[in-house]
Amino acid sequence: MTGDGRREPFVSYVDREPSVNWSDELEALHEEASRTHFIDRWTRQAILGRIRGVNPTATIVDVGCSTGYLLEDLHGAFPRAELVGIDLVAAGLAKAHEAVPDARLLHADACALPLRDASVDAVVSANLLEHVADDLEVLREIARVLRPGGQAAIVVPAGPRTYDYYDRFLGHQRRYARGELASKCLQAGLDPLDDLHIGALLYPAFWLVKQRNRLRFGDLQGEWLEARVAADIARTHDSRGGRVAWWLEVLLVRAGIRLPFGIRSLVVARRGVAA
Repeated sequence: MTGDGRREPFVSYVDREPSVNWSDELEALHEEASRTHFIDRWTRQAILGRIRGVNPTATIVDVGCSTGYLLEDLHGAFPRAELVGIDLVAAGLAKAHEAVPDARLLHADACALPLRDASVDAVVSANLLEHVADDLEVLREIARVLRPGGQAAIVVPAGPRTYDYYDRFLGHQRRYARGELASKCLQAGLDPLDDLHIGALLYPAFWLVKQRNRLRFGDLQGEWLEARVAADIARTHDSRGGRVAWWLEVLLVRAGIRLPFGIRSLVVARRGVAA
């Protein structure tokens, strides 16, 4: 129940300390920029493009659904699917309900998904694993709930050497090295099918900005750090150049050209089918 006696639009399974490094305050700070920014729209479209083969009435779970932007896109692409959104931040789930009222929303830890074994056709997850200390446990949970042959499409931030104050403030435990997520999927019982980067054409400029940040602002703390991140987010906006890079990179991937770096890493993996 909410403070004014209204029933929450989700079922809560939280009965222990959160394992995800996120909060209501970070949710509010990051929310609006992630709706329209080209890299986030690009990420959501890349995920959708890699689960097109699922049944129209499939059960699709968004682990770390936040305010529901990916759930909203999933509903548009799979209007007959059973959508489930899972997150540990209640404020995000309330907004996800406004965006996709038909989705089943669960307030739960990604390390302990409240779903039966082999009950899900597809799992998607965008920018969650970097917040979790034991990301391998989340991947094991994803493998557990997937039906044999079910697929997961997972996106994480790439480039360990670009970790800066912004990542630290947002609670990122890590940025992922090339092949790291695919390797962890394999350890968790998922067979990697595809491993590519998002934002490869933008990465050189991104890398330069991140190196400047590491050199000039690596020691920022407290109010100075919060103010700097707030200013960064306030400057975040859609970009025509970014949209052009998105279009060009899609063409490169279709032509079979994969650059070995990028801003984010996308892995598609499948739970094996028992013999």
